[in-house]
Amino acid sequence: MHNYAGNIHIHSTYSDGTGSIEEIAAAANAANLDFVIITDHLTRDGAHEEGKYGRTHVIVGVELNQQANHYLAMDTTALIEDYSPEPQKTIDEVNRQGGFGFLAHPFEKGSHLVTEGAAYPWIDWTVSGFTGIELWNYSSQWKGKATSRWKIFLWYFGDRDAPVKTGPPRQCLKLWDAYTREKPVVGIGGTDAHAIKFRVGFYTMEIFPYRDLFHTINTYICLPEKLHKEVPVARKQIMEALKKGNCYICFDRYRGGYNFYFGAFNGSEEIPMGEKTKLKDKLRLQVKAPQRRSYIRLIRNGELICECKSQHLDYKVSTPGTYRAEVYFCPLFGRRRPWIFSNPVYIEG
Repeated sequence: MHNYAGNIHIHSTYSDGTGSIEEIAAAANAANLDFVIITDHLTRDGAHEEGKYGRTHVIVGVELNQQANHYLAMDTTALIEDYSPEPQKTIDEVNRQGGFGFLAHPFEKGSHLVTEGAAYPWIDWTVSGFTGIELWNYSSQWKGKATSRWKIFLWYFGDRDAPVKTGPPRQCLKLWDAYTREKPVVGIGGTDAHAIKFRVGFYTMEIFPYRDLFHTINTYICLPEKLHKEVPVARKQIMEALKKGNCYICFDRYRGGYNFYFGAFNGSEEIPMGEKTKLKDKLRLQVKAPQRRSYIRLIRNGELICECKSQHLDYKVSTPGTYRAEVYFCPLFGRRRPWIFSNPVYIEG
């Protein structure tokens, strides 16, 4: 497998971000990202700027709906109107155009100290037909935990990542596990990067620059072959991997996740994350962490079934279910931290 790092859920000057797509691409190159996905609000005006900038493929999607039920849509062909109160219409229209999408920051909470308490959670849980869920969103999680000025000061000038080091919200993981027990639902991570700027006297400050956020919550895709040199073919490879769940989330501030692996083996047959297979006598799950000091947890149908402090885990499968892996980063000093979250392997009876 060949792994490629990307950052999803980014806003440019085509909506409420402060960087042009060219500037975002430069920041992504500086962060050694292989792809980024721009999702400006209710517009695809930046689509004509898609392409490869240095090593980074720039892909343009769109974030749909305004008041609530935000939806990250990929591969649409025409603009879709605001269906905030009726998000099933949003999902249906994206699918009709041959696209796919993810429920964005589903449990977002606001803070009166940030953007005047604005929050845009997912409200309508009767929907169906979506591809996946944004499990871990940097800006959304940071905003929701900024409940005092003292906290904001300590975090911003001390440990800026503190509000997100706890990993994806437990509500999101619980919801995801419930969905994936019934059908495949892809989990992704995003930053919701805006690179907000404001003036303090004669100085202009930038809050959470693109390049900085590109070192945090990234989504890696897994491909059986290398990214193609032709840009349209590479774009299709990236989109297909995200749509199928051949991907995982990594908090890159600790260490990049290029060497992570999770999949199933039945003799010489390999089943990557995101795929289905039948339960067989020789079926095994394998997890490989990017570094030796790692803590691996294997989850089946939302329940912990195996854990070890190691770089590798090999598990003989005896029961059907939805299996996913979590890896925790183990520093030399201090407690372990949530680091990598795989998409599931679906094992049918």
